[in-house]
Amino acid sequence: MIVQCPNCGTKYNLPEERIKPEGAKVRCTRCTHVFQVQAPLSEEAALEQLLENKAAAAARVEGEAHREVLKDLEGTFQPPLLGEEGKPRLELSPTPKSSGKRSVWLWLAAVGLVLVLTVGAVFLLRPSWIPWLAPKPGAEVAVTPPGASSEEVARIVLENVRQYFVNNEKEGQLFVIEGQAVNRFAEPRELIKLKAALFNAQGVAVATQEFLAGNTVSLYQLQVASRQEIEAALGAKVGILTNNTNVQPGRGVPFMVVFFGVPAGVQEFGLEVVQAKTPPQ
Repeated sequence: MIVQCPNCGTKYNLPEERIKPEGAKVRCTRCTHVFQVQAPLSEEAALEQLLENKAAAAARVEGEAHREVLKDLEGTFQPPLLGEEGKPRLELSPTPKSSGKRSVWLWLAAVGLVLVLTVGAVFLLRPSWIPWLAPKPGAEVAVTPPGASSEEVARIVLENVRQYFVNNEKEGQLFVIEGQAVNRFAEPRELIKLKAALFNAQGVAVATQEFLAGNTVSLYQLQVASRQEIEAALGAKVGILTNNTNVQPGRGVPFMVVFFGVPAGVQEFGLEVVQAKTPPQ
């Protein structure tokens, strides 16, 4: 039996009968290293050992191949097919936070844009809704229709009528009524005149004004101009002759009336057409 020293590699021819079944310890004469030598196996035992070694090697190869297949499958199908304990596992990916934040910011931007547009529209079209331009709390407004008994004014219709308070830096608080007098007759009309009245809680008129339509002033003028300047602008003949003469059917004439020193306790206002002349032929 040939044995080899594992330390220096020297080979020896050792008689098999000197080796016990449980093995024997031998000493290398060259390097004095002591090592264990096992008794040689019989042909049957050697064949059995060879088969066992091949089976173990095949099992290792099969196990490694199985692990490689699972690894490939895990890389292809996410999440992994097997959990840590070998049981099927399904993992749900959380919703990305970035898209949620972005959608929230887009929603806030849209709401802000709508608010800005709404405020701008109210300021331009409905100043009476703005606190410093609105009527006093509790005040009611009413528009008196033109007297149906008078054929002269029966078809002059008041449209887009609105009222509001304005703080004038010289005159204090002003009460303003404005709108359009529209000619619904089949023929032209001109020199349309209106009457405005303010009423208290008992329905008693506490202030009245008659005026010709055709003139208006800006909000800035209402805030800074004096009473004389405002009254002169609203009574200007140029505006009356330009806008309130030969008014064709379906056309409207702008009007505005301003009350200075509004009495306390005003609850509503009335507005009626008192004149609409037929132009001379």
